[in-house]
Amino acid sequence: MTEAIPALCEANVSRAAIYRVLASLYFKELSEEQLDHIKGLDFSAFDGMDEEFSAGCADITAYLRRKNSATRQLLAADYAGAILGAGMHDERRATPYESVFTSEKGLMMQEARDEVYKTLLKAHLEVNPNLRVPEDHLSFMFEYLAVMAERCNESLQAGDFAEALENLQTEQSFHRDHLLNWIDAYCDCLESCAETRFYQGVAKMTRSFVYLDKELLDDLTEAVSEMVEDRVAA
Repeated sequence: MTEAIPALCEANVSRAAIYRVLASLYFKELSEEQLDHIKGLDFSAFDGMDEEFSAGCADITAYLRRKNSATRQLLAADYAGAILGAGMHDERRATPYESVFTSEKGLMMQEARDEVYKTLLKAHLEVNPNLRVPEDHLSFMFEYLAVMAERCNESLQAGDFAEALENLQTEQSFHRDHLLNWIDAYCDCLESCAETRFYQGVAKMTRSFVYLDKELLDDLTEAVSEMVEDRVAA
């Protein structure tokens, strides 16, 4: 039973790492340091993981391979236009809030924000109020799932399989109710309005990993559920 723990923990470590990379891509314009970090990432480890994920990695890698003194400014402009919607009034942009993509009128601060706020509160997580950014921002959702993956590992390593299972089931519900319900529409929007291959690649990578993580969560939940049942039966 316990021999499976290292593999389960490794899966959660990988999940958390990818979610944090994605969170950083949506949170704000990327700095030179962040771009250099992303340029240095070895995406080859994800080859074959998923065709769309690999395509997204290839787009990002190819764009940054030609990085020069103007790259950061070009990406900042694309981020402002495609994700922040700066200067856009008539066209729908890829503003990364669940409320915008799930509410009837496409407005911020709707029911989705309230639900995500309650979820973060229950997990004892809080968005810095000085940011003045609603909680249903994609970055905060990704960070939440990263933290939950790490908490699951803490429970597994402590031998509390029931708590780890409850954690995973909470993640499954959040992932279903607050990511899968709008990620296709969002990524379609970002891929269509982004002007750089970099952010088009980000859209592909995002969509792919959200769907891949559904499968990962299902597998993790099944494995930990069996561990709980074995312990009860012992």
